[in-house]
Amino acid sequence: MKLGRVVWSKWGAPLVFTLGLAAPVMAAPADLPVPPPVTDPSPSGLVSLPSLYETGKVGVRTEGAPTPEPTPVPQELQWAGDSEKSIKTVAADIADAPPPRPPEGIIDPARLDREIGANFDALENCRLDVARVKRIAPDKVVADQLILRWTIDPSGQTSSTDVVATTQVDLDVMDCVKSAMSRWSFTRPRGGAIRLERPFTFRRIP
Repeated sequence: MKLGRVVWSKWGAPLVFTLGLAAPVMAAPADLPVPPPVTDPSPSGLVSLPSLYETGKVGVRTEGAPTPEPTPVPQELQWAGDSEKSIKTVAADIADAPPPRPPEGIIDPARLDREIGANFDALENCRLDVARVKRIAPDKVVADQLILRWTIDPSGQTSSTDVVATTQVDLDVMDCVKSAMSRWSFTRPRGGAIRLERPFTFRRIP
């Protein structure tokens, strides 16, 4: 778009002044080499053209200069066609990874120690119960040291109970202890279940 103004000169001929509002167009220098036309628009054809690292310019080659060899394309960047890459390897790695651990719950340590102590005191009855069933004296029942493992569920009840003898212990006593552990109850933990392991030693009978 242009705006013009006509002014009559003293010789009688009109003079026209125009104002150009369009952006000026700069012509390219005459000595700028013209890049060769792309005759093969396929991916392999585009890859065969000189790269920016080889020429220092994009698509410009000096007239008469030898064509540089194209930079080899890494295997992982080469055109693989229309087929998608397999995700079996990644999926196998994910399948072999260990599952994430659930969040650990919290119970006030002082309260937890009191509740564990009360439950441990009740385990002393297992030796007496076994002695009564076998009709023998309690000091004749072999009961010494155990490792107890259990989980306090978010409900406060126990699960995943396990009893391991570190010294010789009557099997009936161990069964009694495991059965008693399954009936334990604790304060409901905050934030998830709690997994515990504690040693337990029967009192000596004089």
